[in-house]
Amino acid sequence: MSLGKSVAQMHQEVTIVFTDIVGFTPMSQTVEPQQVMEFLHKLFVRFDELVGRDSLLWKVETIGDAFMVASGLEGVRAQSRASAISNPSRISFSLCPATAAVLFGKSALAAARTLTMPNSMQCQIRAGVHTGDVCSGVVGTRMPRYCLFGDTVNTASRMESSGVPGRMQISEATHALVCGDDSDFCWDERGFVEVKGKGKLKTYLLRESEAD
Repeated sequence: MSLGKSVAQMHQEVTIVFTDIVGFTPMSQTVEPQQVMEFLHKLFVRFDELVGRDSLLWKVETIGDAFMVASGLEGVRAQSRASAISNPSRISFSLCPATAAVLFGKSALAAARTLTMPNSMQCQIRAGVHTGDVCSGVVGTRMPRYCLFGDTVNTASRMESSGVPGRMQISEATHALVCGDDSDFCWDERGFVEVKGKGKLKTYLLRESEAD
């Protein structure tokens, strides 16, 4: 699909993960800006390493203390199949984009807990996950950046912001893809949660024993 001189591509059943640091704003108000940047760098390097372990994952962007990952983009799926031949160490063990995304979120929760924030508090994040269709492309002419667009992105962000500190919250759409009898995950049904701009949505939390 062409938008003037820009090219946009549609992707189906992409799973989006958002993470956000609990207590980041109050912490930032009490320490030096350089300390904030150094801490974010340390945390995001660990997240980058997690993304690098699975060929289905794609780091989309960081926005402040938020980290956004997509799993199952069309071009990335093709690269994943190629990796299975050329680089066995980076094969997606799940072969399911939703499972790869949940595994990333689970590992990110654990990685964050190993760090201490500049205000001496243990780092804790929220993670939110949703699956649906997205459109990818570059918009604007200044400092062009590859981005994802669509309600799937908004809903994934809401899964994070309405979530529970130290837990991963997923939508009903994602749950349907990762809840089979052969699933490696255990979920607690949270029920219907009021989500800004979406109304009441049924969500699930990764069981804390699984998060550990």
